[in-house]
Amino acid sequence: MTDIKYSEWRPKLTPDEEREIADGVIALKTRISLLKDLREQLGLSQLELSDILETTQSNVSKMEARADPRLSVIRKLVEHQGGRLKIVAEFPDKELELPL
Repeated sequence: MTDIKYSEWRPKLTPDEEREIADGVIALKTRISLLKDLREQLGLSQLELSDILETTQSNVSKMEARADPRLSVIRKLVEHQGGRLKIVAEFPDKELELPL
């Protein structure tokens, strides 16, 4: 097998393409950390969250690792803490609250 350096096969990207990829990585990292960030901001451990969601700590860990946490999980946590989850679509001329 021939050794090939990454720099030799790496695709040549324009600055705009590099920026688009970097923005995508940031967006993905944000989505991945949504459930974990919410749990931590509420001061809950994974074990405490597992009790709220009626599941195991292991399942909470798996949920936090998912790229796209289910809204039903987020909503259950928010409502358990006395809150209300809202989704708002922002447009240049208006905002629409989407029902859950």
